[in-house]
Amino acid sequence: MRACYCGSVKGVEPVSLRKTLKNICKKIHTSFTSDIKAGSCTTDPDLVRRGDVFFALPEFDEELDEMIGLAIHHGCSAVVTNKPSHGAESVPFFIVPNVADGFAHFCHSLYDYPAKSLKMIGITGTSGKTSTSYLIAGVLAEAGYQVGLIGSLGIFDGHILHPTSNADLTPDQLAKWLHTMTMNGCTHAVVESSSKSIVKGYLSGINFDAVCLTNIRRDHIDFHGTVEQYRRAKLGIFKYAKKKALAVCNVDDKITGAILPLIDHPLLSTGIRNQAEVNSILVERFPNEQTFILTAGTNAVPICTKIIGDEHIYNCMIATALGIGFDIDMKTVARGIERVESVPSRMERIECGQPFNVFIDSARTSDSLNAILKTTKEITTGRLICVFGAAEYHDPAKRTQLGKSIGNMANSVILTTASNKLEPETIATICEVGKVFANSDEVQIMPDRAEAIAWALSEAQPGDTVLIIGRGETEYLNNDIINKNNKNQNQKFQPFCDRFFTRQWLNENQICTTAF
Repeated sequence: MRACYCGSVKGVEPVSLRKTLKNICKKIHTSFTSDIKAGSCTTDPDLVRRGDVFFALPEFDEELDEMIGLAIHHGCSAVVTNKPSHGAESVPFFIVPNVADGFAHFCHSLYDYPAKSLKMIGITGTSGKTSTSYLIAGVLAEAGYQVGLIGSLGIFDGHILHPTSNADLTPDQLAKWLHTMTMNGCTHAVVESSSKSIVKGYLSGINFDAVCLTNIRRDHIDFHGTVEQYRRAKLGIFKYAKKKALAVCNVDDKITGAILPLIDHPLLSTGIRNQAEVNSILVERFPNEQTFILTAGTNAVPICTKIIGDEHIYNCMIATALGIGFDIDMKTVARGIERVESVPSRMERIECGQPFNVFIDSARTSDSLNAILKTTKEITTGRLICVFGAAEYHDPAKRTQLGKSIGNMANSVILTTASNKLEPETIATICEVGKVFANSDEVQIMPDRAEAIAWALSEAQPGDTVLIIGRGETEYLNNDIINKNNKNQNQKFQPFCDRFFTRQWLNENQICTTAF
């Protein structure tokens, strides 16, 4: 569990704990008595400073008394927990049914609930969250709005994009960044919402004006336990939505389509295969762009994007539906979508003048990977060479599914690590994934990721496509920046980036074809 800490806000007066907790307890149906001052809070007893409010999360149940005692020893002004504890008589003691919700509301109250000053847009789904958030931000910006963005590629506060090593912001971090966005003049905030953030109550204190559900597939079974629990977690985002919040859903997704009757919100649907409020028709697709027609009722607009693939079209439709729901005209929506020319590690094309295609993608599910492989097959006249980071996934079944997808579509496969770490267990995992391939002659095992990418690029011929999969968006070359914003200063990062390495290799090794 990462430590959660909400410090005093510069320019904001310390709040009355009595008033704040009265409002919080009212929301979660309990009562209290106290009359003390507080300007900060934490869930980690080791971080308690004198006067802090300590929130004892129930996940530390076996050590609860010990943790509360430590927080009191460090000078906490009050304890919030879900059950009585020995030795807490020396400070005000609040018993609430949901400590995580109480902590989140307290954090947001310290900043005067910044989400209330913003149009809040939540995006969840197994895949497509990041690309969709970029597209929505593009549409809103084209319409003249100032947009903040919180997601796996970083946090844009309205002025600067800040790197982050973890997209699952805790309530204290979320409140802080939303407050910064309001101070920077943002009118809207787009928040990627993972299943973990939803079930752990990180989104409490926020009421979304719109919720976008990209798809619901199989993921994070190591955290949720079962596919069913994972799906329920995704649907839990609607408890953080306003009563009349707009819901945007992809009806072509099997699970999402099935749960539409359960969504009690104004709904706009999107689809390619099924009839929906927003539909699309592909016109043409090339390695460097695609054109499609977006339709909404009697309105239709052509859109040309530098990012290719059906998955991107689905994301564009969700951004379109959101724009329509926010009363933005279709022409503005189209311009907003087209201004997003690339999203890091989302069918990202690497172009250095080479006579073959190179794409980097962070596909994490077999459905997403199949769609990407299908797209690259369509635009490839030669071989499809795939570099796959086989050791990234904790779920063995997921690794097998991804491996089979690649084995069925790719002409040549290079199995490697996703983190460039060469521990024995990592190499063993790569070898295990190699067993799923029927034609072992077309499979190379190269644990060193740099070596694997270099080999694939050196093998590629004109007309071929090199697809680099499995690392994701993390750019470990920025580890110094990341560590400055990360409380865990001992965390180690490998200095390697797929994008940087690929461009460097292509620039240094391909034969110059320019005529003099």
